[in-house]
Amino acid sequence: MQNQYDLKRYAVLYVDDEEKALKYFEKTFGDEFRIFTANCAAEGLKLIEQHGEDIGVLLSDQRMPGEKGVQLLERARQLRPRLVRMMVTAYADYDVTVEAVNLGSIFRYISKPIQMDDVRNTLHRAMEFYILQQERDGLLQEKLSVLQNLLITDRVMGLGVVAAGLNQHLHHPLRAVHAFLDITPGRLGQQNFDLDRLRQATFWRDFHAHVVRQAARIADLLGELQSASGPEHKMDAANVVQALIDQQRSAFTAKGIELKFEATGALPALQASRPAFEKMLHLLLQTELALLASGTHVTLSAKTATEAADAGALHLTLTDNGPGLASEVMRSVFDPFFTHDDVNKDGPGLTLMGAFFLAYHLGGRITSQRTAKGLILDIVVPAVAPAPIAPVDSSREFITNVLMNDVLWERLLPNG
Repeated sequence: MQNQYDLKRYAVLYVDDEEKALKYFEKTFGDEFRIFTANCAAEGLKLIEQHGEDIGVLLSDQRMPGEKGVQLLERARQLRPRLVRMMVTAYADYDVTVEAVNLGSIFRYISKPIQMDDVRNTLHRAMEFYILQQERDGLLQEKLSVLQNLLITDRVMGLGVVAAGLNQHLHHPLRAVHAFLDITPGRLGQQNFDLDRLRQATFWRDFHAHVVRQAARIADLLGELQSASGPEHKMDAANVVQALIDQQRSAFTAKGIELKFEATGALPALQASRPAFEKMLHLLLQTELALLASGTHVTLSAKTATEAADAGALHLTLTDNGPGLASEVMRSVFDPFFTHDDVNKDGPGLTLMGAFFLAYHLGGRITSQRTAKGLILDIVVPAVAPAPIAPVDSSREFITNVLMNDVLWERLLPNG
């Protein structure tokens, strides 16, 4: 019966110190399989390192000078866990073979003297098993990619709907979400799923707990923003910014980050909500504190805007010499599958999003200059907050605009 699998899709690596055995093996099975051979464990390991993606089955003799077959199979398992590993062994090595099988280091063993028909059947089963593993893993990756896209889409849409509900407390929340989405630094990239981890019974329980934790952080952030949207008062922008810089400096110094404030000329007096303005600056500085490493520096510069559209407004520029806004920062906000060893890694993205909400609440805006290195944020706050208007943003309008934004989805969906 014709085999339904392409047995030459992946190669068989045979390792034996006897040159005649290698040549005979290649001659016997070369028509059915792609064959790699090596005359010692070190050469076999080198071939696995060079052609690992191309090798499906490893067959090694146990008794070889230097490193033994069982040691090679164990090292191969560490390099390529999916590689199907088999050992050729004599009766005298029976105990070693049984131990290797029990430890999961080998798929099967072949006893000497070798019967070629048995070897052929074993190679067929081993290669079919490897191909099935690859196909199953590919199918699982495909399904997870679709699920990931759906969850990111749902998160973005949900964020818009929640933001629309903040209209009574914050001005222009949907514009803030739009602006925040626009600073996504290129495509988020493919999430590397640990398929072995996915098969563990605890994965989906942990995933659910992670999603709940993310949702709780977003809810906490929105609650903080609502409490920060207090009444408007006249304030001296220079004094408020300087006081906040002085308050935050010790935290930056403790982490080895230099924090500077530079004002050019007289800064305007602002007629705005002081709690919202201070909270916005606090969130921006906390974002920098979370993103930067020791030895970097942050500069907050301030001036009075002279451009016609923003004349008289406060123009702040936040710059650093760090690595810039990594895609992981944005992924932590929108991708429920994103996880990191440090659970606090989710913080910078959410914190930065909060600053966007407050900037737009104050009638201003935040934009990001795309640079090869470092982060540059321009913040404009009008001298007089615009008069409150009836909410015109709607979640329906937001969803329509977002769904039609192909560039946005190209950035956000790693599998789009």
